[in-house]
Amino acid sequence: MHSLSATLSCSSIKLLFNVVVIFVLFCNTKAVITLPSNVTFPAVIAFGDSIVDTGNNNNLTTLIKCNFPPYGKDFAGKVPTGRFGNGKVPSDMIVEALGIKELLPAYRTPNLQPQDLKTGVCFASGGAGYDPLTAKLVSVLSLSDQLQMFEEYIGKLKGINGEETTNSTLAKSLFLVVAGSDDIANTYFAPGSIRRLQDTVPAYTDFMVNRASEFLTELYGLGARRIAVFGVPAIGCVPSQRTLAGGLQRNCSQRHNQAAKMFNDKLSAKLDSLNRDLRDGNMVYIDVYNSLLDLVQNPKKYGFGSIVDRGCCGTGTIEVTKLCNPATVTCRNLTDYVFWDSYHPTEAAYKNLIRPFFEQYIGALQQENYVHSLLCSLLFNLLFFVHFCNTKAITKLPPNETSVPAVIVFGDSIVDTGNNNYLPTIAKCNFSPYGKDFPGGVPTGRFSDGKVPSDMLAEKLGVKELLPPYLSPNLQPHDLKTGVCFASGGAGFDPLTSQLALEMFMGYIATLKGIVGEDGTNFILARSVFALVAGSNDIDNTYFGPTLRRSQYDVPSYTGLMVDYASTFLQTLYQLGARRIAVLSVPPIGCLPTTRTLTGGVQRQCSEKHNQAAKIFNSMLSRKLDALNRNLPDSRMVYVDIYNPLLDLIQNPTKYGFVYFDKGCCGTGKIEATILCNPTTPTCTNVSQYLFWDSFHPTEAAYNILTQIFTKYKGIL
Repeated sequence: MHSLSATLSCSSIKLLFNVVVIFVLFCNTKAVITLPSNVTFPAVIAFGDSIVDTGNNNNLTTLIKCNFPPYGKDFAGKVPTGRFGNGKVPSDMIVEALGIKELLPAYRTPNLQPQDLKTGVCFASGGAGYDPLTAKLVSVLSLSDQLQMFEEYIGKLKGINGEETTNSTLAKSLFLVVAGSDDIANTYFAPGSIRRLQDTVPAYTDFMVNRASEFLTELYGLGARRIAVFGVPAIGCVPSQRTLAGGLQRNCSQRHNQAAKMFNDKLSAKLDSLNRDLRDGNMVYIDVYNSLLDLVQNPKKYGFGSIVDRGCCGTGTIEVTKLCNPATVTCRNLTDYVFWDSYHPTEAAYKNLIRPFFEQYIGALQQENYVHSLLCSLLFNLLFFVHFCNTKAITKLPPNETSVPAVIVFGDSIVDTGNNNYLPTIAKCNFSPYGKDFPGGVPTGRFSDGKVPSDMLAEKLGVKELLPPYLSPNLQPHDLKTGVCFASGGAGFDPLTSQLALEMFMGYIATLKGIVGEDGTNFILARSVFALVAGSNDIDNTYFGPTLRRSQYDVPSYTGLMVDYASTFLQTLYQLGARRIAVLSVPPIGCLPTTRTLTGGVQRQCSEKHNQAAKIFNSMLSRKLDALNRNLPDSRMVYVDIYNPLLDLIQNPTKYGFVYFDKGCCGTGKIEATILCNPTTPTCTNVSQYLFWDSFHPTEAAYNILTQIFTKYKGIL
């Protein structure tokens, strides 16, 4: 599209318009025009090894398991589930990013419900490989065992949905296959390996590919069509292989890496062959070799520290599974580490490593007939360009123009427009009296009496009146093209508070590419205004609330940790295409009505310890944004000071037309928020006199004033 737009003017493209429209009408509209609603994944089904195993090894008689601490230390509830990491694994992240469910359960989990089966399960087993000997050596489930369980699963699914629906589900579901690392690292290069005595590396990788082909062909025969097949990563750079085969300096083992590259090349070619031979087969090779290698070689580029040659658990050089146990000491700052143990990446690293899946596979799945759909997609992009030529705001857009195609918001309840409505949480407000001043008096899940800053920002920038939540089931293509809200009430930078919605954003990008094409998507992302509003819940609830954080960190250390998490998030956002990013400071949370009530004494004064923590964080955040702007080309990350404007509103309410500043309109206004502010709670008679709606959130009128201050920050434009 770049070369096309450089050689054709808008007027010349318009001459093609009628022809293009007629041709597009004959294209496969399922893959192009109606793609967001019609190309869906009813389920995700995973096979393979420990990278995607979500707990199948728990009840096996094997040493290859991890259903004990410190595994799962960053999983919800800090529960060791049998996932080989500190938190979620790629199978969870992918199913969540696609909007199917939050976690992918292990098939061997007791008490699986029908809904679990209908939306997909995981058959993977840590220690498995394409070579049958790999699983046999460590007494885990081979790929043949996994296929047998899958056949059993199909029988159960037919009992729930019937045969026709089951066949349709399998054909449209996403299948993940992740294997090969254990074959190379443990079966072939292990001391005394029988395979190494029998075969050279080229011969063994041929054997692996043949077994992979057999497995994939059987999977196809059982109904799978959309299959993402992950290559082997740079296994020689995994800490355990550095220890065992990297010499005194513990360098990356080149023989391991060379074997991985040889296998990957052969696997990719085999998938091309299978796609030609198997009707409707859509098997796509996912390159994670280069992704992991780049992460290891350039950790700071992705927001990690410099520790890439060892894991967080124990010495990090050899500990994995049983050697990483409740008696093993773990690192203090996990964000410095790419690896959790000596073999498995951290949850944060996994988030970076699954990016190739969205870049390489989702697009391919959106084009069931590759050549036909590719041409249709190209022409749809042409129409997209014509649309821009006909749009006054876009046609005038030089490199530094201030026009904004979309507004995209991340953060907490200050900007959440209703995402929590669709989550199993008490942090929601989709009931009266919330929304009493919203158009129609409707409670929408916005944490206020009316609109919230994300709506106001979109409206003030001339994009649209309201910013819809991404989780809304009624989103239309135009909603996606002009921006959505990913914020979730209660979220923060600290993973212990909650997780910011990067996985959903990656799913959004994939969907957007289906609507406007890759060039159109890149155009939108680079020129949109992104807003990030978080940190209040980290300080108020996670640090000063009843958690472990205060026993682990003093205020400067914890705010430093918050900034590190914020930096990682922003760098990932940048890598995904964002350039104009407004990052709002933490407000004077010590002066919120609820904080006054809980920590302000009898007089309900502002809590200085909360405000001081906010100021320390804000100062560190501002400096970090300056550093990011220096290091990231074309980035415009702007620190937006909300602390002092809100403090001025609180200290001088009459200047802005308010009377009450230390309590909200709902109930007593001193403690009521979310479920405590409900249809049975009385509200004030004149909300215009109140700075706060409930004990935590400002009124629509107060938000209007703060948003006017925000839109003066032209640096993001």
